[in-house]
Amino acid sequence: MRRSLLALAGILVLLGITAGLLLSGGSGTPDRAHDLDQRLRCPVCKSVSIAESPSETATAMRQAVQDQVAAGRSDQQILGFFRARYGDWVLLDPPAHGRTLWVWLLPLAGVAAGALVLAGLFRNRPDVPELPDDERARVELALRHAREQGAGELS
Repeated sequence: MRRSLLALAGILVLLGITAGLLLSGGSGTPDRAHDLDQRLRCPVCKSVSIAESPSETATAMRQAVQDQVAAGRSDQQILGFFRARYGDWVLLDPPAHGRTLWVWLLPLAGVAAGALVLAGLFRNRPDVPELPDDERARVELALRHAREQGAGELS
């Protein structure tokens, strides 16, 4: 029973961490332009954001983000501007709809499958049958005899 509760607690902690990571909004920095730079993929480097890329294209994109932030455009308007030019691919966090929905659902499905496997491991443990009274008496007699012999050898 205690192991089952510990397993359940572990599963709940993992689910909480996963949900927190998936639902976290941003880095928490006050610099909107930098936050937006981190959300946009560099078209030249392809595996890093424009905030991390040294390419000329990324530099131009960073400048465009700063100009649009200074002009008072919202985050969605700025991201929409780049999506219109490059498509959803330019977003490092793809939108959770259409073809990219599986990117968001696959980790959740993996966590759910892992939780089911763990629950199954703890649920399907074979039950140890109770010993009949005569067998229990024989085991207790053998234990008593072994303890008496062990106590005699120590003295």
